[in-house]
Amino acid sequence: MKWSLCSTGNRDKPVEYVLERVRGLGLDGVELWTGHIDEYAERHGSAESLAERIREAGWRVPAISPYTHFTKSDEERAESLAAVEKAARYAALFDSPLVRIFVGHVPSRDAAEELWASALEALRQALDIADRYGVDLGLELHNNTFADGVEPIRRMMREADHPRLRILFDGFNLYLERADQLEAFEAFYADTVHVHMKNYDWKPDAPETRKPTPVLTGDVDNVSLCEALIAKGYDGFVSFEYFGEDGERCVRESVAQLRERGWMRGADA
Repeated sequence: MKWSLCSTGNRDKPVEYVLERVRGLGLDGVELWTGHIDEYAERHGSAESLAERIREAGWRVPAISPYTHFTKSDEERAESLAAVEKAARYAALFDSPLVRIFVGHVPSRDAAEELWASALEALRQALDIADRYGVDLGLELHNNTFADGVEPIRRMMREADHPRLRILFDGFNLYLERADQLEAFEAFYADTVHVHMKNYDWKPDAPETRKPTPVLTGDVDNVSLCEALIAKGYDGFVSFEYFGEDGERCVRESVAQLRERGWMRGADA
């Protein structure tokens, strides 16, 4: 496995800050939020020097990450399709194989059939865009979206029926819907091309005490997930996805945990 950092965790800071974190942690890559690329390009005239800087460091960009829904309104649907096209252009610039997407702004169980149908039509349009640019779309498994459980995810994959629709696996997001991440992992491993990993002491009945934890501690059994990834021979990227100062601490402690088990190369930074 290779390890990367989601730049979305530092949306309030410039992308250079994220790259210094990647360097200090000794990671293999960085998953880039489109907002970071936009902001860099505004300051420098283009994003080409950012792509060159990442290549020179020997890092990869496993995914470009916009925010999409395709379901809020006709205007939002058009904005999501435009976001996919921009992200696909960035993917070409950064030699990234994947554009992360979300589908749906409500839980799958609350979506009327008409909303499902319009979302799938928009998704097919997004897949046509991805095909033109030669990139895949990574459907992120996430609570409060249409991809919030095994059956709705199966439905979306089946009805979209496109080889460029792949899975961005996030077991913690499924935990929030009380879905079993290992069951989902087995169901969708064949289509999984990227993984997000995080953990929390969530305390469903005491939200005021919730706090992030390193990936191998907390409510979700990421030890078993890592073992399953290794057993399957997964050689793609796993991105740490944490937010804020507590999240930065959790990433550092996660790296130490993973290196102690021999699941990440290198010595502690």
